Amino acid sequence: MTYKTLLAPFSIIPRVYEEELDKKNGIKLGQLKNGEKSEFRGDLEKNVFFNGGIVQSLDKIDQKILQKYKSTPGFCSMTISSGKHLLDHVKNIHELSYNHYVFGKEIDMKDGFPDDCCGVSSNNLLLTLMEKGYPNAAYLSSGHNHAYVGLPFVLGLNQEKGFILVDPTSDQLFNNKTHAPRNYVFVAGTEWEYITDWENGNDLYPSPSRPKTYFSNLQTLRDGPSPFIEWDTNITKFLKEYLTHKS
Repeated sequence: MTYKTLLAPFSIIPRVYEEELDKKNGIKLGQLKNGEKSEFRGDLEKNVFFNGGIVQSLDKIDQKILQKYKSTPGFCSMTISSGKHLLDHVKNIHELSYNHYVFGKEIDMKDGFPDDCCGVSSNNLLLTLMEKGYPNAAYLSSGHNHAYVGLPFVLGLNQEKGFILVDPTSDQLFNNKTHAPRNYVFVAGTEWEYITDWENGNDLYPSPSRPKTYFSNLQTLRDGPSPFIEWDTNITKFLKEYLTHKS
């Protein structure tokens, strides 16, 4: 079964989740100033454990990810039993992205977060998700100068295949910043459309037919252990193989 998800800048789900987290953490995410310390009540040190962007601590990657998942296939998807279980994961993943957004704002990542920060923030979120129990997380480059994170899953008794997609810098993709969704999360099948104002409205799905699409996942970390996060340009291999195992 194939799903297509067309992202509109007025999606309500991220706003609802964001309002809940704002109340929990004592801030208003949309009002944070770049480079200013917020009153955030959460634990950024714990929830943004990886924060080096493209270059990370190899010791931390080895201790927190490679050793932890030694017996986990490099291409894996998580088994989800029900729609409720799926929504629980969506909320968990959104909260981690929310934490990364707070971090990006407070340090003023690349002098203007979230602008031009998709690669750095997505790499940080990728590794943090793995550290938090999601070895199926993958960094996805769209080929249109934008990257985000996908988490493949298999749902229910019918073994329905899909992705949870999370974009930690999604608000930079829209011309109307008032309504632009932050930390956009959506659920799709094995194919999706991701349409914004970015790159003249080009689809940000990482199509194998497009140049400059690539991915990073547990397998690429394992194949090339390095402080520099390695990429694999064979996106066809990724889209084919991620479903062959379950985490």
